Amino acid sequence: EVFAAGDAASCAAHPRPKAGVFAVRQGPPLTSNLRAYLSGQPLVPHVPQTTWLSLITTGGKYCVATKGWVTLEGGWLWA
Repeated sequence: EVFAAGDAASCAAHPRPKAGVFAVRQGPPLTSNLRAYLSGQPLVPHVPQTTWLSLITTGGKYCVATKGWVTLEGGWLWA
């Protein structure tokens, strides 16, 4: 068995960008599966989320945000 999480992990069945939002959410399933493996229990496949929030600063406390098909921009996103 191979266990990995965060930027070191890639899954051909569920390709996702290398982003912290995925690394943070991979921790609990990884912990559960490591415990299951060590105790001889069945593993539970992890399926990452299909939409996520991306924030990109453009400087001057101005930001562009996307989640799924929604895109927003402005200084108010910085606050």
